[in-house]
Amino acid sequence: MPPPDLRLSVFRTDGLTLEKVWEIGNREVINFMAQPKELYGVADIKVSQVKKVNLEVDPNDNPPRHANIIGWPPEKPRQMLIATELAAAAKLVLRA
Repeated sequence: MPPPDLRLSVFRTDGLTLEKVWEIGNREVINFMAQPKELYGVADIKVSQVKKVNLEVDPNDNPPRHANIIGWPPEKPRQMLIATELAAAAKLVLRA
């Protein structure tokens, strides 16, 4: 689900090793949490799948490889439907 500003924060990881993906997740996400937690997995989804549900990926590279998924409708039920479609298209990668 998108946050209130409708800019869902993501990282572009194409071409990276899984080890590098975990490193980015810990450095750029977990370490910024008020109460850091363990990173157990990532959802891997292609930009084409995001575009398929009429959303866009807006890369800003701040920090490097960062982007936002934008174009979410304001209505919560429509957001939930889109988020469900994205989750179904994503590949869950669990940490071994």
